[in-house]
Amino acid sequence: MSETSNVQVNTLNAPIVVANRFHNKIAIVTGAGSGIGRAVVLRLVNEGAYVLGIDLNEAGLKETKQSSCHPERISIAVMSVTDEEKVIEKVNEYIARQGRLDVLVNVAGILLTGSVVDTTVEEFRSVLDTNLIGTFLMCRTCLPYLVTTKGNIINTASTAALHGHPFMSVYAASKGAIVAFTKSLAREYLLQDVRVNVVAPGGIDTPMNKNVRLPLDINHHLFDNLKMPNGRFGKTEDVAGVIAMLASQDGCFINGDVIRIDGGVHKCPHGWQEFTGTASCYRFYRYPKETYNGAAARCPTDLLSVESFPEHLFIQEWLTANDPSTQHWLTSGRRNGQFWQWTKRTGLLNLQYNQGWLPLTEEEQQMRTFLVYAYQNGQWGWLPADIESTEPLPYICEVPIQETYSIFDEYRGIEYGLPSNIEQHFVPRAPKFYQQPEDQEFGRIDQITLGSESTFGISKLSLQTLVTLKCQADAYPVADYFWFKMIGSTVAEAVFVNLNDPRYFQHGGNLMINSPTNEDTGTYFCKASNFFGTAISNKVYLREIILDQFEKRERPQVIAHGHRDAIIDCLYKNTNTGDLNYAWFKGAINQKVQQTAERFISRNGNLYFSRVTDGDSGKYYCAVQVKNPRLHYLPSQTSEGTELIVRSTFGQERSPRIFPNFPLIFPTTRLPKLGENASIECIAEGYPIPTYRWYREDTSGNLYPLQSKAIVNNFNRELIIPNLQRDDMGLYRCEASNTRLVIYANVLLQIQIDPIFLIPLEDQILDVGSVLQLYCEAYSNELDQLSYSWFINATEIIFDRLTLEQQQRLTITNNQLMITNVQTYDNGIYQCAATNIQSNVQRFSSAEVRVITLPPTFGKNTMLSTLRSTVGSVVIILCHPEGAPQPQIQWFKNNIPLNMGNNIHIFPNGNLLIINIQLMDAGNYTCMATNSYGNAQQSTYVYVMSEGTTMVSTPGGGDIIVGQTLVIPCDARSINEMDLTFSWRFNNEILTIDNKHFQQNNFDRPGDLRIVQVQFSDAGRYTCVAQTTIDERTSSYQLNVFGPPGPMAGVRCTNPHQRQVTVSWVVGTDHGAPILYYTIESLSNHRSWWIFHGNFTIPLPINKFITITLLDLSAFTDYRFRIFATNKYGSGERSEVSSPCITQADIPGLAPVELGGGGGKIGDLRIVWDPLPMDLWNGPNLTYRIYIQRQGESRQQMFTVNDPLRNFLIVHLSDKLYYYPYNVRISAVNALGEGPISRNVTIRSAEDRPTRQVLNVKCYPYNSTAITVTWDMIEEDDYITLRGRLLGYTIRYWRKNVDELQNYWERRFPGQRSRAIIIGLQSDIEYAVRVSVYTQFGDSPESDYFSHRTFRLSPQTPPQYVSIRQPKREKDKRVRLFGDVYAYRLEVEWRGISTSADEEPLEGYMVKVWEHYESIRNATIYYVDGSKYIVTIDNLFANRNYKLRVQAWSLGGEGKYSSPINEFRFDNDGRLLILYNPDTSLLHYNAASKQYSSSAILFIIFSLYDLFH
Repeated sequence: MSETSNVQVNTLNAPIVVANRFHNKIAIVTGAGSGIGRAVVLRLVNEGAYVLGIDLNEAGLKETKQSSCHPERISIAVMSVTDEEKVIEKVNEYIARQGRLDVLVNVAGILLTGSVVDTTVEEFRSVLDTNLIGTFLMCRTCLPYLVTTKGNIINTASTAALHGHPFMSVYAASKGAIVAFTKSLAREYLLQDVRVNVVAPGGIDTPMNKNVRLPLDINHHLFDNLKMPNGRFGKTEDVAGVIAMLASQDGCFINGDVIRIDGGVHKCPHGWQEFTGTASCYRFYRYPKETYNGAAARCPTDLLSVESFPEHLFIQEWLTANDPSTQHWLTSGRRNGQFWQWTKRTGLLNLQYNQGWLPLTEEEQQMRTFLVYAYQNGQWGWLPADIESTEPLPYICEVPIQETYSIFDEYRGIEYGLPSNIEQHFVPRAPKFYQQPEDQEFGRIDQITLGSESTFGISKLSLQTLVTLKCQADAYPVADYFWFKMIGSTVAEAVFVNLNDPRYFQHGGNLMINSPTNEDTGTYFCKASNFFGTAISNKVYLREIILDQFEKRERPQVIAHGHRDAIIDCLYKNTNTGDLNYAWFKGAINQKVQQTAERFISRNGNLYFSRVTDGDSGKYYCAVQVKNPRLHYLPSQTSEGTELIVRSTFGQERSPRIFPNFPLIFPTTRLPKLGENASIECIAEGYPIPTYRWYREDTSGNLYPLQSKAIVNNFNRELIIPNLQRDDMGLYRCEASNTRLVIYANVLLQIQIDPIFLIPLEDQILDVGSVLQLYCEAYSNELDQLSYSWFINATEIIFDRLTLEQQQRLTITNNQLMITNVQTYDNGIYQCAATNIQSNVQRFSSAEVRVITLPPTFGKNTMLSTLRSTVGSVVIILCHPEGAPQPQIQWFKNNIPLNMGNNIHIFPNGNLLIINIQLMDAGNYTCMATNSYGNAQQSTYVYVMSEGTTMVSTPGGGDIIVGQTLVIPCDARSINEMDLTFSWRFNNEILTIDNKHFQQNNFDRPGDLRIVQVQFSDAGRYTCVAQTTIDERTSSYQLNVFGPPGPMAGVRCTNPHQRQVTVSWVVGTDHGAPILYYTIESLSNHRSWWIFHGNFTIPLPINKFITITLLDLSAFTDYRFRIFATNKYGSGERSEVSSPCITQADIPGLAPVELGGGGGKIGDLRIVWDPLPMDLWNGPNLTYRIYIQRQGESRQQMFTVNDPLRNFLIVHLSDKLYYYPYNVRISAVNALGEGPISRNVTIRSAEDRPTRQVLNVKCYPYNSTAITVTWDMIEEDDYITLRGRLLGYTIRYWRKNVDELQNYWERRFPGQRSRAIIIGLQSDIEYAVRVSVYTQFGDSPESDYFSHRTFRLSPQTPPQYVSIRQPKREKDKRVRLFGDVYAYRLEVEWRGISTSADEEPLEGYMVKVWEHYESIRNATIYYVDGSKYIVTIDNLFANRNYKLRVQAWSLGGEGKYSSPINEFRFDNDGRLLILYNPDTSLLHYNAASKQYSSSAILFIIFSLYDLFH
């Protein structure tokens, strides 16, 4: 292979990839024992990484390590990626040792081939476990480490995930799931800077691909789209190189992408769309439009022919997403008589299915000639059309993906002509906006509202407004940004934003305005510029939002008649606020009006009543707030009150009436925009209250259901359509109805669609002197008009201002621009601006134009050095040099010009095709590219080989127990250099090697078959097939499997009686051991789980037919049975379920349980029970019979409940019979009679409201924060007064000096009582109380109120200087209780306190003593008179730790505790020990003991020091 060039050109400087990209990086690679995994490990290690290789194949891992030049950098872990515990253990262990993780590469996977119908669920799961679950476990374990290092993940899929590979459906499913998993994971971790990508290799030479096993009788044409265009398999090193790039900084701008590595097998040319279902590429040509014949001629192969429903869905989805203009699109479909056919190169093809047609009658389908794709009633589909021979339309071309090598791709990307080693991020390019500025709103805080300093603790400084206009462009070198403000109608009149103003600050492309004012309102745009060009952004509007106050005037009353409608107008002038949120309050600002079926708050601010009642009377206040969440700092405004007066009238039924101006679409000040949410409201009055339904209506008046995304809420009065699209436009019908009439009203929904570019501009790399042609096409609403203008480097092209030379070269025709004889000074950014004339919204499409000269080069598209093929195959040699002007291609064979012949074809794009290759076609093929600046050439040597032969040896046969593992040997030798492969057949069917149950992974003996955990289904004949490219040899192995019994057959249920049936079955295979017993289980129509009936030991009859009578069953029950047997190997499989049999009926055997009741409305007797389980019905037509007898009477009533699943009965007695006891019984009755009757249960009728007030209510202070309330109890059995069961008492209390009904508290005290304490009150405040009794029905009338004042504060000063000591006299220190047990005394002394005027007078002191492990609540209390400050306490015992605190008390309550807590104990000798720290140190203190001098104390200290040192 060689490349020459006689002209040197100056190229841009670019960073060169170095082979040390992973210096000291830490990586983990799965599947590292062979193939791609091994190549990745070696590549990363060679570039400086430390790698942990994971694989099940220990020998392969060791070979990988030995193959490296730096084996010390490779660690290995022998494990399965499906073993969750091992994955977590090994990964965490390795990362803990290395300290970090930078790269995770998931390669481990297994391949399963074969027909779907021959694939078992276990095989499917084994593939998913390794390929998908293994990838998931590795990602989940490594992600926390990768987040900290901002690392990346590369997963491995396959081209099988993107295309239909025959006989690989399971494998393709697992790899397709990996693709979806990767893309989602990339989005999930985008903000944590963790990149996740997936590679999709195809046709790579790996051990896994060498062992592919396919059915013998397949049609090999199924694999035509998988043939390699370059005639060879890819190398594992090819894949490793791409993975290394993705894992390094070279791939820093690639995330969530699928990188195919297949030698171009599955790559559609630029502008073509790939559909994997047909393995084809599609091109949707919008411009230039063509006639039918012109379109057929321009398509490289065929116009579109749709031959399957998935293909139709693909076309439908693309058109839905990309053609809002809903044009007609040409296809190859034409009508031939009564038949519609697709026109293909290979001939005419009848339509294979009819699901693609839009709704048409058969007559309409036969009226026209051409079949087009059209849009109708919200969907794309086929439509017959008559097309004039001169009528141009957009059209769709289709080409099989394996034939794309013949397409001449004229596209040149912006990287065209640049060195291949430039990272994508550093490719020189002009700015293109990826973040356009957006309209912004701001508001100012009213200084009167805010106050002088702050409001609610919020300072004025914290509420300063900051507006940010964002503008970001992708460019290299990085773009400079400039902001402008429009002062006229054209861009040329705009002025620079004054960045000298301290309120303005620019950071990159973002413009920030601090504390904007009304002077800052206006239209802004930005420009992004670098060496290669300048781009202009969209224009945006910045405006100030002012939330005006309501008019301060009295509002007119609203007078309504009862049960009629009413409207209260908010009367807010929405001048400059945009959308608002409205709320209504009644009576007071804290009583919010809730929307009900009768009340509706419209987005127009008004409060609507469909029906008013007396309870709606009152004063209503309207509050408004800016809807924009970023402006919620603006204070809301509240109106004056509007009085609603309801005049009582008798409510009569009347037909519904929709309020004027409804249905109403919001927003109302403008059309809703594409992508926004629209709301349609409909409100009607009437009685009964109307209900609402919504429909869509077409121009013919036909009604359709709402779109699935539509949301109907607020009692169906509001229809919300989220994410508006073009399909959502049209008529909407609101239907209001009640029992009298159905009425409706329509509204037309229109959408504002800003210009959308159907045909955007594309970058153009042009030759010097060529012609630049740019065409753009935008779309807006059908009723809107668009105008186009053009910009070069952010300067609008105005033809009159051009020079004569420029006018001669440049032509602008609306949305088309052409420049002849382009030169390098024409380089730059070209922008097409589409402006909606109605809304004055302008949008841009941008492209970079670059004029270059370039001698031919193969730098990016290097030809293969060699290709290998066999006689009769097809070889494609790709030749894609770059050059400007476009190089001319000439081919040579063995340095002799190559002429096209019978089997040689050269395509216009330069590629060479050799079909039916023979030995004589072997040789060196050279592609020479030439243009005016030089030439270059590269060569590929093609080898053509003949076929070879093999010899195979034979294995043997044997027996095994189920669950064990077996290896069946198979070995062979080849007589030549051809590759030898092994495959297996089972009972003459292809055996799928899933590498889990069936394994073929012995590298020393690749033919051996390992069967893991042999199953009964594995018994049979195994055939080893040793194969080369020329022939194959076979040998067989007979396998017998022993184990638990097989399933029983022919299970039947016969002779059913009321409680028994006969069950019979045929005994199945015993699998080598006698059956010990049979287990019978049943499933009934009343229970969803299987019931065990017992183990039965039965001698085996000669005919293997067993019959048994099964007892203790339920009557009238549908039973199904299954049986399994057990032998010495264990229990076998369960049989198939028997046919059902029904036992005979009987009367119910039990009465319903849990009979009870009570509650309900006044005068009702409510009875409940647990319905009888269905398996206890025992017969058809089950009902319940309830017997009711009022206590004290002999008359009994009987009621019947016909629903067997019902669990309650309500009997209306009399409104006067409240809470009266009744004796109730219940029984179950079926068609055969009544079952047992339950015992009597006493149930009381419903309760009524208690009639009498609570009497003799009094209250008096308990302390400074509590009062005690007392009253006369109402006896619990006083049902005349209570009219129900007493639940407790309610106390309502309030401060005497406030309104009783506006500011009160309420507490309930359950149970019978005559007093309660109310806590949490304020001191020295007079409180009033009322008491009522409550039952389940509610509260009784309240008592008369009684009031009292709480005490003043409790003592707020704690006692101080608390000291403790033993009494001085020995006899006073302790008291002998019995034997050697003594109780000790302690003197406590403190400094007294005095109370202030706010406190109650001092009553005394409390000394509290408790053991250290107890709470102070358990303390012993010693009360001391207020005039004393010392007390002697007793009942203290030795060797116990005590705590002591002192506090004063008064009528106001207990005062504060002394501090700190005094802690002490008595030792064995009765000495007092004061504890400073109970766990570490003690201080002995005894006031009665002898005091030592300081010199004596020093002597003791030094003696102790000498003792311990």
